This record gives sequence, C-alpha cells and structure tokens, in this order.
Amino acid sequence: MLAQPHNASIDLSTKPDGNNMHTGINKNTPLYIAPANPAGRKLAKRLRSAGYCVNGFVDNLKQGDDIVNDVAHFPATAKVVLHKATYTDNVAAGLLQRQFKQKRLWLCHDDDGSPLSTASSTQPEHTAACNISFARYALPLSYRLNKLLFAICSRLFWMARLTTPKRRYLYYAEGFFDTNVLLAYREHKRQFANEPFLLGINLKQKISELDEDKEKFEKLSLKVLWRICCARRIIVDHEYTGDTFRLLRKRIPVVQLWHGLPYKALSGNRHYPDICDEVFVSSSDWFNKEIFPKIFRAKAYLSLGYPRNDAFSQSPMLRDWINAEPYNTLQQIQKNAGDIIVYAPTYRDWGNNEYPLDLAAIDTWCRKHNRAFVLKFHPFISRLFGEAMGLTENNALQQLPSYPNIYLYPSGKNIYPWLAQSYALVTDYSSIAYDFLLSDKPIVYFQYDKEEYLKLRGETLVSDSDFIAGEVVESTEEMLTALGNTKPHSSALKMKFGMKNQLASEQICRLVRD
Repeated sequence: MLAQPHNASIDLSTKPDGNNMHTGINKNTPLYIAPANPAGRKLAKRLRSAGYCVNGFVDNLKQGDDIVNDVAHFPATAKVVLHKATYTDNVAAGLLQRQFKQKRLWLCHDDDGSPLSTASSTQPEHTAACNISFARYALPLSYRLNKLLFAICSRLFWMARLTTPKRRYLYYAEGFFDTNVLLAYREHKRQFANEPFLLGINLKQKISELDEDKEKFEKLSLKVLWRICCARRIIVDHEYTGDTFRLLRKRIPVVQLWHGLPYKALSGNRHYPDICDEVFVSSSDWFNKEIFPKIFRAKAYLSLGYPRNDAFSQSPMLRDWINAEPYNTLQQIQKNAGDIIVYAPTYRDWGNNEYPLDLAAIDTWCRKHNRAFVLKFHPFISRLFGEAMGLTENNALQQLPSYPNIYLYPSGKNIYPWLAQSYALVTDYSSIAYDFLLSDKPIVYFQYDKEEYLKLRGETLVSDSDFIAGEVVESTEEMLTALGNTKPHSSALKMKFGMKNQLASEQICRLVRD
C-alpha cells in the first residue's frame, strides 16, 4: 500500500444558536455550497456530518440534480455558503451579478472566527474538532478598489496599444511554464529569434535551460510592458482568472493551446461573456466539434496537435528535452532494468491521494519481466511520497530505496520524451491517456476509486466508451496481470477523434504568425 499521511476529516460541531454570531442559521436552514467543485463538495460533507441541512450547490458552470444555476430556482429560505479560497471574492461577485442577494451569502468560520478552510488536515480526527459559526459575506473594499484600478489600467493599456507597432508574440504563463506553451515558444524562437518572448508571473519552478534566455521574463518591468504593447498575439495553454491576464486578453488576441483532451469536467471560459479567443487549438477534430465549443469561447477551433505530443513523432535525438530528465539517464535505466512503464495518475483535489500501490509486488514483477516502473505524481503528492521514502532530491529522477526497478520522476518536469519511449502507460482519468493513443502502445486504466471520483468530480465530459482504450483494473495484482498480457490498444478512438501523428509546434508557429 502506498500510503500518504492520513487526511483526517474534521469533526465539525456547532455552538448553541445563541452564540452563533446571530446569523439565523440553524440545523434546519437549507444551505447551498458555492461553487460545486471538489473543495465545495468536501465542505458540504463536513457540514452534513455536523448535522446541517445541505441541500445542494450553486454553480453556473456545472449541471446536476443537486446544482442550482439560476437564482429563479433558488429556494426563498435558503442561504449560500461560500468556502474560503483564493477565488471566493470572484465567486461571490459572480453570484451578485446573477441577482443573488448579498444577505443570502455566508462564510463558514471556526471557533476563533477565522474562515473555515477546506484544506486537508493531517491531524488525527479527535484533535481536529472545531466549532462552526457563520457570518454574512461582504465583498471587501480592496476587491472593489482592484476592480476600479483594473478598469483604469485597461483604458490606459488600450490607448497605448493604439500607437505601438505590432511585431512581438507573447507566450504567457502563471505559476509555471507548462509543456505546450514552452515547446511552442522554443520552436518559434528557433525559426524567428527576435519575435517571441516568454513571460511567467509568480513562477514556482526553476528551469535551468532558461537561465540564459534573454527573452524570458518574470516581472512586469517597463521593458516588458513595452513589449506587451507591441504584441500581436498572446499564446497560452491554461485559463487564468487573475487581473493581469484579464487585462491582456481584453486587448490582445489569444491563441489557446490548452493542455490536453479532457475526460473530467472543465470550467473553460464560456462563463465570461466578454471573452472570445481568436483560436482554440487541440489535437482532435472530434473534440473541437463536440466538446470544446461547449466550454470554451473562440472564433475558430483547429486540430493542429499539442507540442508536447511531438515527441511521439520524433526520434529521441530530435526531441526538445527542455525541462525533462536527460536522454542518457533514460538509456541507462533501459540498459540496467529494461523498458519503462510510466504510472501517471490524476491528482485527487478532494484530498484522498493514497494510491493503493504494492511497491514490493511491482518491483518483483518488474525484475522478473525486465521492466522499470516510473512514478509521475502531482507535485504535492510527489513531495509527500519522497519524504515517506526518505528521498532528498526533488528535481531529479530518484531510484526508490529497496525497490531498484521503481523510480520517482520529478513532478515539475516534462515526462513526454520518456513517455514516447515507454513500453506502456498506467493512468486513471488523466488526459495523458488520450495523448498516449498516438503511441499505439498498451494503456492500463487503474481506476480503484471510480465511484468516489464520479461522486466528487461530477459527470465526465465524455463517456467511458470515448475514453477507455485498454484494460480497466482496480488493484495492483490486476494491474500487473494486465501489464503481463498487454497488447497495443485499439486504434478506433484515435481514428474517431481525428488524432494524427504530426509535428504541432511547427504548425502552431505558422498559425501564430499568420
């Protein structure tokens, strides 16, 4: 069993009504949580366990029997409970714009008056107990001032762009540079060195290959602002909701590369009526027709492929290995242990990330069959797992102690050059499964928590018949049996989706410059 630190539920109890901050909320008050994301569902579970009457959720992006989308369908006596997060003010502002009365909006608080967090707790249940109280929610003054400042900056930015020459291309990211935008930028720079520049806001990663890149920036300096004013297009592969990106996309055409064909539900950008990107790029004709237009607003949807998938069409020496473990490291593992199998599960953002892997059984199987098992976890899980295994290096491949055929791949690095060389993929609900269709190699779907996943994530965007292209298993034993009997996956889905083995980066560069 691969066990992460225990994510104990918090035992929520309540103070007597007389001490409950005069809210008028009691155990019989109908409550609806906003939004209906995994954190909101986790809060609903906690409130129900404390005896509160949680009837459902309020969310304008999702559909479901327990989700209210319109204030006209909201019960007259019910109240909306917001959970504390970085986006709480934006959620509340959206509710107010859709005619929800401010007096109906509330925040949960613990016994010291601070907003109740839905983050996972590592404390034992008996020490994590707290009392719940509620307080009316009000948009903070700082939020209103930021919106006013945003309106002023938007006007000034628009005026500046009226007089500047448009000859630059901005590749943009927040938090980290994901693979699609990074590889597209690199291809653009190889062909037209003086045109593109790379801007990352609030970066939390270190990519050594970019240290000497004079066109990579991390702050909005005067030099960067001038280049932004001269930008013909912005290229991204995520949706960002912060004011910086909202200001930029309001005045500069956006090319959205996204970051994979989805199985699970996505918010997209259709809930912003003032947004309509210039182009949305994916790797599938079918998704561009049936799925993406329902959740993303764009003038055109093109199937050019994803830059990260170029690795499947290239020889190892022609791949761009930026932010990936070196090819010679992969070769050494293949020489010592055999072909690699990549395990890349999706992150359970409701907190239960205790993947039931029997490491001893996997290592024994790998030695018997001349295979290496490479773990690629979410950064948070990778850190916890590394600490539990006594590993000290976070930014390099590490062999697990006592399990010589199992390796932990650094979570912040690109695994696609390795994936293209792998014998098989093991995943669950991740979009990486769609990408791996291009390899024509075996896929095993380790879905040990399917019922819980669907309950907390909600309905998926596509049916299982449009996702599964291999064997579904629920235990390590079943997974190893499936890997021992593997055969190339059916090409039916790849053909249905119109996915092609083509070099996306070159096509995207031409698109961006047209």
